[in-house]
Amino acid sequence: MSTYTVKAVFTFKDNESKGKFIDFCNGEKGLDITRGWDGCQSLECYEGLDTPLTVIIWQKWESKEKQESYIKFRHDDGSFDFLGELVAAPPEISGLRLVIFKTDEQQVEDVIKAMCNKDHRVGMQHTHDECLFIRPTGNPLNMEGWNAMMTNENVKVDSNELVSINKLKVVGDMAYVCYTTHGKFNYKGTENDDISVLTSVLQRVGGRWVIVHGQRSTGRKPTEELPSFV
Repeated sequence: MSTYTVKAVFTFKDNESKGKFIDFCNGEKGLDITRGWDGCQSLECYEGLDTPLTVIIWQKWESKEKQESYIKFRHDDGSFDFLGELVAAPPEISGLRLVIFKTDEQQVEDVIKAMCNKDHRVGMQHTHDECLFIRPTGNPLNMEGWNAMMTNENVKVDSNELVSINKLKVVGDMAYVCYTTHGKFNYKGTENDDISVLTSVLQRVGGRWVIVHGQRSTGRKPTEELPSFV
């Protein structure tokens, strides 16, 4: 799931102006509207320890477009005109991008490791909303279908481990990975102990890598010869 983070910095003329802004934020036309706006995921307010006339609002949105629709609303309803009378300088509103101090290859590998967690919800945090998995039958499975399958009472996952990453390539904002897993699960009372080969296509969205497409091979027994990628 993508996230668009925004930092808004307001520097007020004096304490009276700051107080009027706080009253506005706590009022019926204030931050309750912001939090309830389509796409707003979270909102936190801070003030500077050394600069008490500065207020910082951190926001997380589903997308830049939804945040921009909110900003347009605030311009149209006169909120920015009201704010202009209170601030010593125009507010600084800027989008932020998540920075992870790992190489792209390391980040992609972390995603693959998460996908191998026995709790499928850990992996789902790294999938795009429109991601499709192609099952060994060739039938596609979207994220809603995957979640329904993994939470079905007939499915119990005992373990799922990453055996090897066979190939990993990053090209710009896209990457692909071929990897082997060893999973043990029970389906309708039948024990399964499978070695499978999977391929995932990833895209960098909002500064983070997410899986947009995946495919899984038919499983084989651990006692059979493992696939070789040498």
